[in-house]
Amino acid sequence: MPGNQSHHLVRRFFSTVAARAPEREEVDWVRGHLSNLEFDLWSQMSPADRRHSIMVAQRVGTELLGDETALVAGLLHDVGKTAVRSGLVIRVAASVVKPIATQERLSRWASGGSFLSNLVSFIDYPRIGADLLKSIGSDDFVVRWAEEHHLPKHEWTVDKARADVLARADHLAV
Repeated sequence: MPGNQSHHLVRRFFSTVAARAPEREEVDWVRGHLSNLEFDLWSQMSPADRRHSIMVAQRVGTELLGDETALVAGLLHDVGKTAVRSGLVIRVAASVVKPIATQERLSRWASGGSFLSNLVSFIDYPRIGADLLKSIGSDDFVVRWAEEHHLPKHEWTVDKARADVLARADHLAV
């Protein structure tokens, strides 16, 4: 794992442990940018994930002034985590396993019905989030960014300029 990525993961770990729920004013700000269905999904995220999403969206908002869709993508990129039981152990394990696990191994683990199957589900949260967002009618860019935000840049199908800003904001926000 590159040093820059591991530094980001360590910062995210400690921010998750110490996370507090967003302030009421922050929640009201989020509500002003999301549809009712999107807000319902966002509200199911953990306090750490909601706080992280706000930080991402605020960075995106300052770099892409007036791009409401990119801001919404920043708020909802991690929403797939809501569909998976993902305590701290699962999150840490996924960060360690994902870069080294083969698709064959992940497929084997997925059918186990245990800690390992939950781990595989967490690793797959971007696709799960995209499915959730698509099912409630979110903008296509928001759906695709949720699914693609952990892919290498050359695999992105969304607008690269917007995605670069979102990826940088995601990396810098803890």
